Amino acid sequence: MKKKKKICVVIPCFNVRNSIEKVIKKIDFRLINKVIIVDDCCPEKTGSYLIKKKFKNLIILRNKKNLGVGGATLTGINYAIKRNFFMIVKIDGDGQHNLSVISKFKNEIFYKNIDLCKGYRKLSLKDYKKNKMPLIRLIGAKVLTIITRINSGKFDLEDPCHGLIGFSKRILKKINLDKIQKNYFFEQDIILNVIKQKGKVKQFRNEVTYGNESSKLNPIMSILPFIYYHMIHLIKKFI
Repeated sequence: MKKKKKICVVIPCFNVRNSIEKVIKKIDFRLINKVIIVDDCCPEKTGSYLIKKKFKNLIILRNKKNLGVGGATLTGINYAIKRNFFMIVKIDGDGQHNLSVISKFKNEIFYKNIDLCKGYRKLSLKDYKKNKMPLIRLIGAKVLTIITRINSGKFDLEDPCHGLIGFSKRILKKINLDKIQKNYFFEQDIILNVIKQKGKVKQFRNEVTYGNESSKLNPIMSILPFIYYHMIHLIKKFI
């Protein structure tokens, strides 16, 4: 008897206690088998808070120390791979994402052999005004998009900083996840590694709702360390 392919969602949690319940309630459990919450040594004790809520199909993991958004996501991804989830979706816990696109992710990864599906924002001045995206985030995301396109050689890549991203287990097993950055460079780093492994990427428009974000990341201040990480990727290509 053929085993049913399973899907899980991984949510890294740090200071998202006020929004995490709403995020969980938006998830379509007819589509998703399990939600893996990773409490990244959260001062709000999000993991303990959710245990008391007794949600069904919820797995709660705790990092002993704060690893950053990438490190918390990797905790969940490694757990999911060991338990043979066929598709793993990472979303943020602050309620910014429209989760209806996950059904499209499933169609691509299950039936069209796509390795990575990701959301993207349009990143235009018109949409920046419409969606109330902070200007500093728009500038930072535009710059990092250009750099990631050059580094990956994939010039149709859109918004590599977007936090909604889905993977097939097969591509994740080809990547040395221990080498992936555990900070905010996580999304760009893992996208670069998927492309390096000649993984197939599909992108979907997925605008973001601003105002509830927990991230204190300054995109402009992040550009310099992110350029450093991109340089490391470039150097490795010639070693």
